[in-house]
Amino acid sequence: MNITIHRGTKQIGGCVTEIESNGYKVFIDYGEQLPGTNTEYSASLQIDGLTHGDVSKSALFITHYHGDHIGAIGDTDPGLPIHVGKTALAIYKCLKKRLSKIPDPTEAEKHKIILERIKTIQTFTDRQKIHIGGITVTPLFVDHSAFDAYMFIVETDQKRVLHTGDFRSHGFKGKALVSMLEAFCTNIDYIICEGSNILRPEAACQTEHDLQNDFETQFKNYKYNFVLVSSTNIDRIFALYHAAKNAKRCFVCDEYQAGVLKTVSSHHKNLDFYKIDYKQWKNPCGRFLKLLQDKKNNRFLFTEKLKNYLDKYGFCMLIRAKDSFKSILDQYYQSDKSKIYYSMWKGYLDKTKPAFSASLFDFFKPYAFEYKHTSGHADVQTLKTVFETVKPKCGIIPIHTDAPEKFNDLFPDQKIILLRDGHVFSCDALRYDPLH
Repeated sequence: MNITIHRGTKQIGGCVTEIESNGYKVFIDYGEQLPGTNTEYSASLQIDGLTHGDVSKSALFITHYHGDHIGAIGDTDPGLPIHVGKTALAIYKCLKKRLSKIPDPTEAEKHKIILERIKTIQTFTDRQKIHIGGITVTPLFVDHSAFDAYMFIVETDQKRVLHTGDFRSHGFKGKALVSMLEAFCTNIDYIICEGSNILRPEAACQTEHDLQNDFETQFKNYKYNFVLVSSTNIDRIFALYHAAKNAKRCFVCDEYQAGVLKTVSSHHKNLDFYKIDYKQWKNPCGRFLKLLQDKKNNRFLFTEKLKNYLDKYGFCMLIRAKDSFKSILDQYYQSDKSKIYYSMWKGYLDKTKPAFSASLFDFFKPYAFEYKHTSGHADVQTLKTVFETVKPKCGIIPIHTDAPEKFNDLFPDQKIILLRDGHVFSCDALRYDPLH
């Protein structure tokens, strides 16, 4: 077995991993690089068996639907099989349908190409074994800020590799992590592990459950609440919904966000957390309301009847950094009963960060807001727990991190293997020197 990290040994996002055995190739993730990424460590993404060449012995597995993991699938060879979780595909399809209508013709065309590629994608379920020649791939459901995310066990007769994808233990489904590892991740030779928060010890200091409780308290104290949150951060949005319901406030979002929530609800009807009462609740407070958009004038149809209703009962409204939300924000901003919350990564608003978003920064300029967020990625203690639970026999390969060398400092009891983008690592090698 050979492992090649085509991209991701020294950057967050855009990772591409290849695991090859006897001519068969399993690729894990093929996404776009994050804005501002230093491309010094990026290998060419013209990859044999992925973007061109013979793809009859290859397959691509996607850990989750974030753009830095799936966003480049439009560049794959049309004959390459792609596998992704069932609910993840449905959510990604909702996103791409919306983005294919954006004004920029180049961007719109890119998303339309991906929509066509989506039609060929195959879906899998948790723990389903998929065979690619002599390689077996088993997806394992994990908690992440993207819903329906997976780790993968990739194995042959000789070796077993665990690819973690992006994961965490402080989300609503994170408690199952250790028991899942104990049950299925035995006899592992190598762990290919994400390390997004290696340099960010404070990023995951709060659980999603505690965050939901904080929001509920805020919604009880403030009548008019606006929350800027990623539309694909599904658990966060459902937490906001339940916080609003418990605080007896209306929950308000636009048509796109409502569509994503309904998609998740329809796939998980047996789980109360993902159920939404789209009709009137017995108490008029807590009603689910959908903003309809006047697309011609780029604004929402904020009718007098709707405004009077919301003024009476209060609300939690999901917003995005778009002009169409400003007119509603401006009507409530000066009230001492209103509050705005930013529930995304701080780096998008930090001018010193490569991922700084000028449009997001400009949107918030007129408004004071409160930061309420927790990371979608594992903290250092969770990584340590994973390593001590799995006990890899041969070593740990860091990816999806801008500081892979920190693994040696933080996990001195583990064998850390630092690879370079594009270098082929033989799992049978007795020694690996990344400098030669």
